[in-house]
Amino acid sequence: MTRPKICLVTGGNSGIGFATAEGLAKQGAHVVLVSRDARRGEDARQEITKRTGKSSIDLLTGDLSSFASIRQLAEQVGERYERLDVLINNAGGVFSQKQLSQDGYEMTFAVNYLAPFLLTQLLLDSLKASGAGRIINVASRMQARQLQLEVLPKQDAGRYSGMNVYKQAKTALLMMTYFLAKQLPKDEVTVNALHPGVIYTPQSARSAPSFVRPLMKLVMQSPEQGAATSLYLATSPEVSQVTGNYYTGQQPVRTVPVSYDAELQQQLYEQSLAWTGLN
Repeated sequence: MTRPKICLVTGGNSGIGFATAEGLAKQGAHVVLVSRDARRGEDARQEITKRTGKSSIDLLTGDLSSFASIRQLAEQVGERYERLDVLINNAGGVFSQKQLSQDGYEMTFAVNYLAPFLLTQLLLDSLKASGAGRIINVASRMQARQLQLEVLPKQDAGRYSGMNVYKQAKTALLMMTYFLAKQLPKDEVTVNALHPGVIYTPQSARSAPSFVRPLMKLVMQSPEQGAATSLYLATSPEVSQVTGNYYTGQQPVRTVPVSYDAELQQQLYEQSLAWTGLN
């Protein structure tokens, strides 16, 4: 009998993360939901259990805007599970007003890039223990044409735009994907990224004028459709030895030219170690 895959999904209590966790549970995985809010996380865990009839669904709480909380989360994973087969860095968000995390970094960049960077680094040993670990980074087709590393973490230069920072953070996440894929043997751990599509969620609806919201639901994809590529990369035998790609649907596609700059990838990696206190 094959052992169930242990799959951790950040932001698993709603939207694409919830749909991803539900899809994994349906396929027999041992799912670990990560939610910032314990009550919402427990509601999601119970709902997935009810929908799937599966009981192997755990909840861990963690604030991904806090390095201390991310470290505690990684410690819990190491204590509770002998390995981790799949890490899906799904959680993200856009903050319209500039605010700083507890660690002093701009919040959109902290949640969308620094959090998955730190969590991934802390869980690498657990993923290697799988013997066939998979890291899946939920990125975006919204990408920046250039990155200025000195400006990235605090966004002190010029007028603030949460959406511009989001593009920069997701581009940094792509660069992290490509860099790590070159460092890790693909028969131990693979690293891929994806664009989930333009997804209707309550969060996306809140950012639009009220008269537009009913139309959004008609033209945008559902969270279940948005989860499809994450599920493909997490479970398909076709991609078990594929690493360093960015997917739309089940097709690898190219990203912005700057994301392939090997020298800048190296610089970003070294800076990220410093920003997150890992060096």
